[in-house]
Formats: sequence, structure tokens, C-alpha cells
Amino acid sequence: MWNKSLISGLIMFAIFLWLTGCKDGKDTIRFRPELALNGIYPFSSGNGYDSFVEVDLHFSDEDGDIGLTEKDSSYPFGLGDPGFYNLFVYYQHKIGGVWVYPKNPLLGPSDTLVLHERITNITPTGKHKAIHGDIQLIIPARPYQYRGDSVRFEIQLMDRALQRSNVILTPSIFLQHP
Repeated sequence: MWNKSLISGLIMFAIFLWLTGCKDGKDTIRFRPELALNGIYPFSSGNGYDSFVEVDLHFSDEDGDIGLTEKDSSYPFGLGDPGFYNLFVYYQHKIGGVWVYPKNPLLGPSDTLVLHERITNITPTGKHKAIHGDIQLIIPARPYQYRGDSVRFEIQLMDRALQRSNVILTPSIFLQHP
């Protein structure tokens, strides 16, 4: 005969399996991407001023769901949706000893100067999806004609499950302008 504690234990185990189990045959465990800074380098135009900044990043993601395709155009990846961009790049400028997010001079006083990117799909084929690699981000020294001199960048990566990586804050660099 079944005793009550055995039945309760089996029910609890079944609930645990249901809560941690798979949906539609896919593993429901999601891994957050990781991001690290390899370096930041201003590049001179050769005329006494800087032309662009290269930010070298290292990324890793255990489930490999990094990047978007052209078909990723509906919610949440459509234009204006939270997942349209998957590499968030915030420009910061030091003014009077304080780091600020400047306004985009071409869009008006309500729009912050951001340099977000849309990385293409780099998910590997096959059973093992873990990926890692490097991203070279090229940023103009005068984005949208803005001329910050002491600048730094706040960067974050997002995967297709909309999980965000840690935030990278680059060291500050001093840019020369014409």
C-alpha cells in the first residue's frame, strides 16, 4: 500500500521535473553572455587629430544565441523594439569633472548620443553551441559631429533571449579634433 509521505514525495518530484523540464524539446536553461574589454585605441588621421576609436572586446556565451539575422524583424527584434540592437554603446563625455551622456546634436535635446550596433547571427551549427570570440568596434572620433575630448564608452551585449551581459566601462581617452 502507498503511504502519504511517499505519494507526497512523488508529487513534489513530478512538480520539480515539470518546473525544470524542457519546453518543446528545447533546453530551458539560458546563459547570460559575458563581455570583457581587451583594449581601447584612438587612431590618428595623420593630420594632427583623431579619426576613430577602436574598442576591442571579448565575448562568450554558453548557449551561443548571439546575433540577429535579417529575418529578425518582428517583435522583439523589430525597429524600435527592445531587441533591435544587441550591442549597446553609450557615449560619455567628461565636462567639469563629471561624466555625462551628451545629447545627439543632430536629433535635438531629448535624444542621448548612443552608438548601438546590430550584430549579425554567429550561432554555431551542431549540438554544442558555446561560443567565444572578439569584436572590434570602430567608433568615429566625432560621432554625429559631436566633439568630446575626454571620452569613454559604456558597452553591453544582449543575446536573442534578451539576456544582457555585464556592463563594460572603458577607460577614458583624450581625443584630438581639428
